[in-house]
Amino acid sequence: MLRRKVSWPQIAALGAISLLSACAPNPPPPHIVASNPPPISPGPNSIWYHVNFDTNAVAINADGQKVVADVAAYLAQNPGAVATIIGKTDTVGSNNYNMHLSHHRADAVRDALVYNGNVAANRLDTRWTGDTLERVTTGNDVASETNRVVDIAIH
Repeated sequence: MLRRKVSWPQIAALGAISLLSACAPNPPPPHIVASNPPPISPGPNSIWYHVNFDTNAVAINADGQKVVADVAAYLAQNPGAVATIIGKTDTVGSNNYNMHLSHHRADAVRDALVYNGNVAANRLDTRWTGDTLERVTTGNDVASETNRVVDIAIH
C-alpha cells in the first residue's frame, strides 16, 4: 500500500481553495416572470373587450387598434370606470417565454390606451397570465388564436 505524505502548506492551500470556492457568488438564476393575475375577478357587470394577436407577436394589428379606440372612447365617456388589462398566450413555447410574451402584450395595449387613447394610466390595471389561464383549454404546444389575446375588463 502506498502512503502519500501531505505537507501543511498543501493542506493550507487546499483549505484556502475550498473556502474561496464556497464563498464565490453563484450565477444568478434565469430571469423568470411570474404570473400576475387580477387579485379579484373584475366581476359579472364588467364590459369585456378582446385584442387578438398573431403568433409570437406583440404588435397590435388593425383590428386590435379599433378595439383599443373603442375602449378609449368608452373610458372617456365613463370617467368613473377603470379597466383591467390581462395579457394571455396559447401553449406554444415555454412557460417562461409565454409569461414574458403575455406581459409584453398587456403592456402594448396599456401603452396604446395611454399614449394613443389619452387614458390616464391610473385608470388601467395591467396583468398577465402567460398560458396558465387559457380562454379555451388546449394541450401543450397547441396554437390557439382564441388564447393569443389581451382581455380588457371595464368595471
